[in-house]
Amino acid sequence: MRVLLSLAAVASLASLAAAQVEGFEPGPATPGIGPLPTGWTSVNNSPAGPGTNPNWNVRNDTAVFPAFSGASFAWANYNATTGANNISLYLMSPQVTIANCATISFYTRTVSSPAFPDSLSLVFNTTGSTLPADFTNVLVSINPTLTTAGYPTTWTQYTATISGVTGSVTGRYAFHYNPTGGGPAGANSDFVGIDEVVFTAAGGGVAAANATLGAGCGGTYASFYEHFLTTPSIDLSNSAFQMIFTGSSYVVVPAAPTFVAPSPNAINLGLGDDTAGTVTLSSAFPYPGGTTTSLEVCSNGHIAVASNSASGDYTPTPTEFLNWTNPTWAVWRDFICTATGNVKFEELAGVAYITWDGVIGYQGTANGTVPSTFQLQFNLATGSVTFVFQSMDTISVSGWAGGEGWVVGYSGPGASLNPGSFDLSALAAISLSSADVAALSLAASTRPVTNTSWDLAVNNIPASGALGIDVFGLSDPGINDLFFLGAPGCGLRASLDVTSAWFVAGATHTYSLPIPNNPALSGLNLFTTSAVFQFPPVNALGAITANGVQGTIGTY
Repeated sequence: MRVLLSLAAVASLASLAAAQVEGFEPGPATPGIGPLPTGWTSVNNSPAGPGTNPNWNVRNDTAVFPAFSGASFAWANYNATTGANNISLYLMSPQVTIANCATISFYTRTVSSPAFPDSLSLVFNTTGSTLPADFTNVLVSINPTLTTAGYPTTWTQYTATISGVTGSVTGRYAFHYNPTGGGPAGANSDFVGIDEVVFTAAGGGVAAANATLGAGCGGTYASFYEHFLTTPSIDLSNSAFQMIFTGSSYVVVPAAPTFVAPSPNAINLGLGDDTAGTVTLSSAFPYPGGTTTSLEVCSNGHIAVASNSASGDYTPTPTEFLNWTNPTWAVWRDFICTATGNVKFEELAGVAYITWDGVIGYQGTANGTVPSTFQLQFNLATGSVTFVFQSMDTISVSGWAGGEGWVVGYSGPGASLNPGSFDLSALAAISLSSADVAALSLAASTRPVTNTSWDLAVNNIPASGALGIDVFGLSDPGINDLFFLGAPGCGLRASLDVTSAWFVAGATHTYSLPIPNNPALSGLNLFTTSAVFQFPPVNALGAITANGVQGTIGTY
């Protein structure tokens, strides 16, 4: 029995000493939100208790931003607690062997245009417990002063080396999401992601890694928006754009800023702060996917086919906007409307006019003083919608991004793909589709470890695809727009050193590269991408391309 126990102890220590690599793959079977991998633990130690998103989770969609490598990453956001309270949310690793010279590296980022500051620490303990009080050793502290520019908005790697430990002990490390004054009503906390975590025990080898390069093309979108933050603030004063209804979707073009001032007969909707009301139309208004004889008008600047349960939401973010249940047209900001008459409605000659007439926005810790006036015009016969802007408040006051941010645009029904923020002041034309089509994408399902295979998958191959080409190279050309070859918006992120053709046989294609059992290859970078030729061709080149993937060969 003693011998068996000793062998078990040795096996356990050997397991703890091994390098640990976590990419949070593959995520849920249906793209979206799922649980953490086995061995990882989420502990919410927020003083005021957990909120509606109490735990770290994994997601493998692109609703907020894509993963650094593969398809999945771990994430936490402002709903970790309630109100405007401090957040203390731990993502704890499995047990590992803690010793001097062990290293931990990871990638992290926040949203591309953060409205609220985030902060995160990498900590460890020497007890192996999951008690927050035991994580007293801080290795990395990101944005402790809580500024909107202090947390990286692109995937950024951090690496730390453990020191000050006597001998080797069993412990854990953790990512501590810790913005103070956070929560859904707080001035801090937004959304953070963690990906490609590597723990290397003292004296370990070289970790293999993957990284995503650029973006695929061929996608079409049913939504569009511009996200304005403090710098610059909204720049649409005295301008207009029109969404021309085609019968199934919209084409968005500039328009003459023809503002129709509310007449004495205009109906005061009596909207107070963060409230909504319904207007009844004289005839059915057509929109992509249906018709409606009423519209829900929210005091915070958005109009929907029906309720989105968002009338009290005063923090404009693209993620929320693109996931509302019903089609929505928006000039979304935290407005301070009054029931005495800021938002007005009337119909004239078959056009429904909904006007925010001299509304002010919330700024800092008080109401602003500069009014904004804008109008949305719904043509009941044609289904077209015109946004007309008069003088708009461009004042930014630091400390309250919720009142300073704007989301302007249109969101189709339900979860929508994110097309990225458009510059509406430089608008030429945006052609929306009746439904979202994801761009061609490439993801690695394994890392390029010596004596294994590097496995990859091309996803979102269109039904019109006929022939595909996989590319391997030793360098990254860094080309993000092949307009000069007749493929605008498509890129090339792998040199054409080796190519392999294949016939399209479905929406997904997999391929692999064997990695020799040669430690001398450790650290070598490989690059790969794929292209799909379509019939009929969608551009002059006749092909669309996926993003690139960079693989760094390692021994584990």
